Amino acid sequence: MRKYLKADSQKGFTVIELMVALALGLILVAAAIQLFTGGILSSQLQRANAEIQDSGIFGLDSMLRDVRLANVGNLTNLKIDDQTPYGGIVLTGSSAANALTVNFVPTVAANTYIDAALLSRGSGDAVSTTDNHWKGLSNVTDPSGTAITSDQLTVQFVAPAEMSNCEGKTVFKGDLIVQRYYLRVDKNGTDDKDLALACDANTPAATEAAVSSRPTTVSGLGTAGQVIIPRVDHFHVLLKVKADSGELAYYTIPEYRAAAQAARDTPASEGTVDEPRILAVQISTLIRSTNNAKNPVVDPAGTTYSMFDHNVKASDTTTRYLRRVYSSTVALRNAMGEDL
Repeated sequence: MRKYLKADSQKGFTVIELMVALALGLILVAAAIQLFTGGILSSQLQRANAEIQDSGIFGLDSMLRDVRLANVGNLTNLKIDDQTPYGGIVLTGSSAANALTVNFVPTVAANTYIDAALLSRGSGDAVSTTDNHWKGLSNVTDPSGTAITSDQLTVQFVAPAEMSNCEGKTVFKGDLIVQRYYLRVDKNGTDDKDLALACDANTPAATEAAVSSRPTTVSGLGTAGQVIIPRVDHFHVLLKVKADSGELAYYTIPEYRAAAQAARDTPASEGTVDEPRILAVQISTLIRSTNNAKNPVVDPAGTTYSMFDHNVKASDTTTRYLRRVYSSTVALRNAMGEDL
């Protein structure tokens, strides 16, 4: 006997059930997308942190290792100021009018004196238009939006042993090493806003027999040098000095030169005032990540970075690059000693 199903026994999902199921499905999909997106943003932020940490720790340590050698081997000139021959911080250079009371005594070629843009320089000094010389490049402003100039630090010392300079060239013991640290456009970057902290060194003696710790001429300064730290938005230097009164103070590079000159210009009626002696160097770098973190926790427009005596903000406030300041104070060798 054939049986027939009643029409009302063939039931499916009602419209309401379908809508509820669809809503629950969308909620689950949205939650999964949120977790996936959050994971990507977190991964990008962690990668940006790792990039900055690598550059900050390893790159900065490499630079500081050489800066700590400033004035090594200069045993007859233990007081470091802006006129100490072969002094640790290179603030002044020889010229046709003055080849004695300066830090940098040699010429850079026969009868060619060092360009001021290769000496230690800071905000307020005239920038150069020559390629690979100091231009004060920077990617930051002060809190009011005014562009800020990056500094340049030039140091010199006598190699305490056979070593490599910052460009990777072999230097024999006793040879004079002159190295300058400055920001330039990173040729491996995406545009002229990608800056790198580079180091430019003089060319060392070709043989051990040709070494002279007091050379009359050096060569090789003024080149692009070697990148020490990529993606640096700002480079700032302060000099820790001890005044004639015994007080300690921190000066920018131009401020120090002005203070030293003011001490020399003191009227005889007021007694002799010695130039402030440089004891240490403070270095601060603002390093950014390679890629846009695209994470809302990174707020370039609302973040201010403290770099010793001034606060800065990123010039680019649209791209969410992660940035971090790395700072260090380096005591100079022999700086507390007296001239022999």
